[in-house]
Amino acid sequence: MERASIAKNKLFLAAVVIALLNPIFSGLIIGLVMFTESELKREGRIVTAFAIIWGILALALLAKFRYLLAI
Repeated sequence: MERASIAKNKLFLAAVVIALLNPIFSGLIIGLVMFTESELKREGRIVTAFAIIWGILALALLAKFRYLLAI
């Protein structure tokens, strides 16, 4: 039982890191896959919400500072 909990926590942390690095596609896909699993439903909601919020924030920051990216 404890082994499953450790594996679940590792999967959750890996999903959060992936959502942080690439929120729009990878974060949403992994979050939704986790959401479909019965024992990972709560973590899937957290990862999906985090990916959506972080993606919106990243796009807003990109729009605000796009003039700095122009070469």
